[in-house]
Amino acid sequence: DEGHGLLNRAGKENSRMANVLDALSATTPYYVNATADPVKNDVSEAFDLLAKMDPARYTDRAAFMRRYGVDSAAARAALQREMAPYQITGRIESGMPVQRRTETVPLSEAQRRDLDQVSRHLANLRLARMKGAVDVEAARALSPDVFAKAPADQHVAIARRLARSIGVLKEAAIHRVLNAHPEGGKLAAIDRLVSPGGELHGQPGVIFAHSLKAVHHIAERLERAGHRVVTLTGSDSSKVKAQKKAQFNPETGPAQADILVTSDAGAVGMNAQRGRWMIQHDTPQTAMNHNQRNGRVDRVGQQHDVQLIDLVHDHPAERAARERLSKKYELREIMTAPQVGLDDTGLAGYLIQRRAEAAAA
Repeated sequence: DEGHGLLNRAGKENSRMANVLDALSATTPYYVNATADPVKNDVSEAFDLLAKMDPARYTDRAAFMRRYGVDSAAARAALQREMAPYQITGRIESGMPVQRRTETVPLSEAQRRDLDQVSRHLANLRLARMKGAVDVEAARALSPDVFAKAPADQHVAIARRLARSIGVLKEAAIHRVLNAHPEGGKLAAIDRLVSPGGELHGQPGVIFAHSLKAVHHIAERLERAGHRVVTLTGSDSSKVKAQKKAQFNPETGPAQADILVTSDAGAVGMNAQRGRWMIQHDTPQTAMNHNQRNGRVDRVGQQHDVQLIDLVHDHPAERAARERLSKKYELREIMTAPQVGLDDTGLAGYLIQRRAEAAAA
């Protein structure tokens, strides 16, 4: 189950878990890969899936990528036909109306000021590197957490290492300002949506944020406004997570919290059907994660209409993230679309035939 966690892809070192299970499954007569998302990032993961299912046939990843990786959308039908003998797809809908929207949120003045500072620090770091020196203060301002627990005599070495990866440093710093700022515009947008007069007021709901700092800031803002809030993160033990989930979505008795603010630790395996709405505070790296977040409230057992809201800042980094997400959703759609009629061989063909026979009986 959750087979997508075992997929290897081009440009990434194979995980130890994938290597172990690939070795175990290499001599087994049957292999079942169960997942709601056959791939997470790119077509090279589709090749790895096929190589697991039929290792004797799928040995040339480069050839596979030349055929399907250049323009996956254009090769949609061919890729689906390639996959069809090895997988059977299906979807189970909640059956309730779902409203989806993306809401563009203006940056706060504090965020604009801090983004300007990020630009200045990056420029100082680049200038120092060009001179063969290092600007420790600029590096520390751009990545404070890296320096927080390191001894002072290691700061120069840390700054030099960071200066060699300015692109990554820039992306992380901008992301922190956009999605983990204590005075961010998205906090104000959430406050507006759930407070009296807001369209979500009085309804229970779930908020997802990748950053632990963002989870803290969101919860703190909502608690100050008088909302009953519970937070869930990866730092919670299994027992504590179960207790917190029950506060929001109890099996019996009244709920103790009306808003659940969670990191991606709550994106898998959590039933939050009590929620009437779900807000994505940031844009995940993969369509899989984005869809899993939505699936906490838009799932079988939901008894009400659901609102799924994505918050996006009017900033180039956010627009790039949305474009990346759109492309990954396009690939996800190719991989998970119903494939009835594409294949008349293999397990998928057998199951499709049996379904048809059962429907006609």
